[in-house]
Amino acid sequence: MQGAATAITFARPAWAAGEISSLRSTAKSWLWAPEDLAIERGLFAKSGLKVSMAATLRGVNQDALLSGAADILLGAPTQNMRVQIKGQPIKMICGFVNKYASNVVVKKKFADAAGVTEQSPVDAKARVLKGLRLGTTGPAAGPDQLLRYLLNKAKLNPERDAQLVPIAGGGQGMLAALQNDNIDGFCLSSPTSDVAVEKFGAVYLFNMATNPPSELNDYLYISASCSEKTLKEKSDLIVDYCKGIALALRMIHENPAEFRSWAIAWFKGLDPALLETAYKNNAGIYMKTPIPTQAQFDLNRKFLADGLKLLGQADVPAGFSFGDAFDLKYVNAAMKSI
Repeated sequence: MQGAATAITFARPAWAAGEISSLRSTAKSWLWAPEDLAIERGLFAKSGLKVSMAATLRGVNQDALLSGAADILLGAPTQNMRVQIKGQPIKMICGFVNKYASNVVVKKKFADAAGVTEQSPVDAKARVLKGLRLGTTGPAAGPDQLLRYLLNKAKLNPERDAQLVPIAGGGQGMLAALQNDNIDGFCLSSPTSDVAVEKFGAVYLFNMATNPPSELNDYLYISASCSEKTLKEKSDLIVDYCKGIALALRMIHENPAEFRSWAIAWFKGLDPALLETAYKNNAGIYMKTPIPTQAQFDLNRKFLADGLKLLGQADVPAGFSFGDAFDLKYVNAAMKSI
């Protein structure tokens, strides 16, 4: 679907500065940590770049990206691929997280009744979801897709055998819905899932950061994407952004003490024991470099195709390729400069 790549040159005076805006679904999550770390530790500023961040508190935000409300959007690759196969001008530019790190928690009574724990076989855990009201961030968002996938693995129909309930308000909204008995469990990233377990009588069915189904061990879950218009107009700033993310990922892997110190301050307000658990659970979810791979694309493509099939929608076009989803010249240029 995509023609030959066009060569691009990035050049900007060392003293020049710029600003770009970034959007995500929730304000704070371990999923966004590379960007937040890069902002807080001045890793974008090394290139003279300022990144401003905003959260929408909804799961799918490609419309905001296309409207120009933000330069960069953080989220699940399959969300981008859904609009890319419809011809929308969006490209993914780099990756953050290679674990499907939205976790599934349910009220303890349901796991106990089924006699399962987080260490039980995948199919047995997935069968616990039958008949439950399960909170998600909205249709087609990452948590919604994962719940559908798990229900399907247990030979359950997501439309009939469970109730997927969109919850507004991010992590606080999800916890309130659980506490008020509006839902029986939910799928969302840490630290919300950790808080549900520690304080709201839930247990993990799927801690996707530490014990995912084996086929999802290297699943590109969080990427950064841009409209093609932004890529043309702000190419040098996009390179600087990718450079900051690469430096943040390097810090996470090569200086874990510094990352832990930052995380403790960033998630200030969490119980210290809970924060330590969350850190241990999430320290290993990040890519070593921000360069996505063909294998990660192939898995996302299959995941999307399976999800579309479950919904009775048209399949992914046969010609939809890695190059249609990603434009890596910006991150490749960034990696050459660090």
